[in-house]
Amino acid sequence: MTSPAARAHDALTALLALAIVPDPAGRHRRTADFADYVPHQQRADAVMRRLAPALSMASAGSGLLAAATQARREPAAAAWRAASAAAVAAAVALTVRVHVPFNRQLRTWTPGREVPGWREGRARWERAHQVRRALVVAAGAAVLAARG
Repeated sequence: MTSPAARAHDALTALLALAIVPDPAGRHRRTADFADYVPHQQRADAVMRRLAPALSMASAGSGLLAAATQARREPAAAAWRAASAAAVAAAVALTVRVHVPFNRQLRTWTPGREVPGWREGRARWERAHQVRRALVVAAGAAVLAARG
């Protein structure tokens, strides 16, 4: 029988993956000119800066709780849950280090006034986003492995 913490971890990690992994606007975001890029990213940031931290912390926390409750009777499942929480924590650390500072700058930009170096910033943001997506996929895979 699956514990309530494990069920919560399953659901929260699935929601996090649905929020982060699909990237329908990715191509546009990577190729847009400054005037298109800025308002698009400002809108996305307005949503994600509220949604992603809550989902990330809930996923990582429920994963640790599920790992702790399963540690004695299902050590392998507990290890997978801990690995999932660690992958989410790594995604959060990456977000705080790369995405948050860039997004703060981006909030001050005006679409009609191109900022020097914005393409380099976008490229760094994109590379980090690909790693973040991979970490969330790894977290989801670990959840599936924990379910056996």
